[in-house]
Amino acid sequence: MTRKSVSAALAAVLTFAAGAALAQEAPPPPAATHAHDEPHHGDWLPPHGPMGPGFAVVNDLEQLRRLYAMSGREGDIVAVYHEVLNKTQDPMLRHYVYDSLAREQLKPANPEQAIATLRTSLSEDLAAANKLSRSAPAGIQPPAVSQ
Repeated sequence: MTRKSVSAALAAVLTFAAGAALAQEAPPPPAATHAHDEPHHGDWLPPHGPMGPGFAVVNDLEQLRRLYAMSGREGDIVAVYHEVLNKTQDPMLRHYVYDSLAREQLKPANPEQAIATLRTSLSEDLAAANKLSRSAPAGIQPPAVSQ
């Protein structure tokens, strides 16, 4: 991935995170009253905010990365990334963490380690894509995996 691509991807994630943070700061709508205290189907919100638990993890990681950088301990985030990889099987989170880890590994100019990290991520992504293609219902084509 080129530096411009990484910068563009990071900018998109941060823009998305900022928008979601602003949305979370909005006051809650007034409680709707329904007959017999029946829940209205529009009243339910996901338990971890509007973006789900994966978004919360990404947000936490970004905040930790920023705080480690501000305190002069940039390298400490690498251990956190490895800890997250050991604790989650969520493909989206793993992909995000692998990309972040590779970006950190490039900072001290260690491209071999960054390449190894991204190749591990690629292997996991391909396995997930293959699993998806085998489990797709008959008549529905899974999205093509570009090479």
